[in-house]
Amino acid sequence: MNKPKITIIATALTMLGASCNKDYNSQYESSTQGKARPVAVQELKETVEPIPVEASGLLGSKAEVTLSFKIGGIVQRLNVEEGQSVSKGQLLATLNMAEINAQVAQARNAVEKAERDLQRAKNLHRDSVITLEQLQDLTTLFEVAKADLQIAAFNRQYSKIVALENGKVLKRFAEVGELVNPGTPIFTLGNTTKDAFVIRIGVADRDIVRLQYADSARVRFDAHPGRSLKASVSEIAQSADPLTGAFEVELTLTPTPLVLKNGFVGKVNIFPAHQAPYYRISMNALVEGEKEVAQVFLLEPRTNTAKKVQIRPEHIGNGYFTVLAGELPADRVITDGAAYLSDGDKVEIVN
Repeated sequence: MNKPKITIIATALTMLGASCNKDYNSQYESSTQGKARPVAVQELKETVEPIPVEASGLLGSKAEVTLSFKIGGIVQRLNVEEGQSVSKGQLLATLNMAEINAQVAQARNAVEKAERDLQRAKNLHRDSVITLEQLQDLTTLFEVAKADLQIAAFNRQYSKIVALENGKVLKRFAEVGELVNPGTPIFTLGNTTKDAFVIRIGVADRDIVRLQYADSARVRFDAHPGRSLKASVSEIAQSADPLTGAFEVELTLTPTPLVLKNGFVGKVNIFPAHQAPYYRISMNALVEGEKEVAQVFLLEPRTNTAKKVQIRPEHIGNGYFTVLAGELPADRVITDGAAYLSDGDKVEIVN
């Protein structure tokens, strides 16, 4: 997630530019005996065009639910397969009910016995045969038996798995006849509503501060080459992942007729709605760099000399970098020929 060190990028691109620009090298070497050194310059133009935040992540469902049985038992029926669509309320799986029904019957019989004992105790207490304490104890036993029956009935209710929403079976973890423990995952179900597909990415700290909810984005998948899908930022993490140091950002995809599958790897470009003014400068202008600081040469128009200044690039793109507007005290920066200059050299513009 971290950006490459400017030192590496600046050095590599400067060497590449110098080696490739043979015509310029010839022109420079033929003029080294003169006072002015030939250079090309770029006029600095302020812009607020959004600089995309680039990342990649995995496609998933907006709401993924892992379904399981509340109690353990032997799986009797599995009614759906992976990839199958299901509707709300549809029965997906059941346990063998023999033991569960027996537990319910046992609890019901215990309630009936406790109720009979309590009724006899009330009659005996009315005749002063038993004490109030004995009556209260039998009353408590009756209440406990009723609670046990409620527990058994509740467990029987959740000895089957029912779809909570319309969705699709993303994963099936069990087979018929398998003995499962309480809470063992049986299915992973993904919501298939119109806003179901999301993609989650990790973003560095210097980029997370640029993002806001509802920022627009574009997502590309290798499964659909040449196609770009619309998306928007729907969630922004408030703390970094302790393992990666990145902040998770969730983007919700706009509904599309394209076939999408959970697990697709997507390449994401997010376009911040609010962009601070900046200059977009050719990478050829970089002459030195260390950590987050680099050097460029500006053109002093009154004296036609090169002035070396230190900058802090905000963003590094393909063949360019950006600097916040107002950071450079001039309106033109030297690009081609900058690698051969020293501070204060006379220059001649040959654009």
